[in-house]
Amino acid sequence: MRLVNKNILLISPEPWSHIFVSKHHYATHLAERGNQVVFLNPPSKKGYHIFKTKYSNLRVVDYQGFWKGLRFFPKFLRKRNESSVFKRIEKIADLKFDVIWSFDNSVFFDFDALPTSLLKISHIVDLNQDFQTAKASATADICFGVSKDIVKRLSLFNTNSHFINHGLNLKSDTALMPDVPGQNKIKAMYIGNLAMKYLDWAPIYSAVNTHSEVDFIFIGPNKDIVSSKINSTHSYKKQVLEKSNAYFLPPINSKDIDAYLRAADVLFLCYQEQYHHYQSNPHKILEYLYSERPVVASYCAEYDDLCLLSMSKSNKDWKLLFSEVLRDLNELVDSAIAERRRSFALANTYEKQIDKIQKLIDETLS
Repeated sequence: MRLVNKNILLISPEPWSHIFVSKHHYATHLAERGNQVVFLNPPSKKGYHIFKTKYSNLRVVDYQGFWKGLRFFPKFLRKRNESSVFKRIEKIADLKFDVIWSFDNSVFFDFDALPTSLLKISHIVDLNQDFQTAKASATADICFGVSKDIVKRLSLFNTNSHFINHGLNLKSDTALMPDVPGQNKIKAMYIGNLAMKYLDWAPIYSAVNTHSEVDFIFIGPNKDIVSSKINSTHSYKKQVLEKSNAYFLPPINSKDIDAYLRAADVLFLCYQEQYHHYQSNPHKILEYLYSERPVVASYCAEYDDLCLLSMSKSNKDWKLLFSEVLRDLNELVDSAIAERRRSFALANTYEKQIDKIQKLIDETLS
């Protein structure tokens, strides 16, 4: 089955109103190939509604979900409810779907409740997306994961499971020349959710405090959320907020991300060690690498042997690593090294990931 001119139901654990992540990008790129794509929001109390987006061939559906506690029901009742909900979505979309592409194994986890003519894809991009993994994987035609750990877990239930890296959205290019704040010559930048529970603000604060000659730019939502219930290191975030060489900017349009990243001299991320396993392959790294800038990161297993990042396996060494990167900055921005970063990112665009997925479908399901 070619992924062109098909009717595709794409199931997302994040709503369409969310900041665009992989699910949203797959939806837009599949729609560009002439597919009729229906993006299914997470269940809500809004009822059944369908609405257009600014993208051709792409609509969004709200729905109420399934019977409460469905996973505990006998299989024949689960299948009846899933089949009923699926048919209602087809009716409101006025389509007969050819493909169901799910990034969420907490819903539609009994794929065998759905028509046998459907191509059923389970695509897991978050390690903590582990709800009804056994049922969803076993009843899918093919499974994909963005880390070796995810693929290993899927393979326990479906041998037709494959690694597909995150995607790079090239439509982020812009002619914008951002004016980033600060008087220092060197700019270090992080882009992402500033209340994310995984972030380790302790080494970040240490770097900000040590390197007064560097302007640290943080771009993203939730600047003012400081709560130990959300993140155990938020006391250090509070101290970063008070530093004169730390600047916090609101979220930016996705098309402007690359321009902002290129306005920096070095990019960084640092996740708490207890979450290194969950953050073995952060989505933002491809955008970081595409900018060609050096990247200082906590340990990301999927990049361990690629020599593309400056990584510290222990967070206590992260500040030292950051200092070393600053010391060697001229060498690390060398055109050959920068081109290697960019080339890796370009080998993982969403277009190329869909092509890889298409090839795997052809090879394993023919």
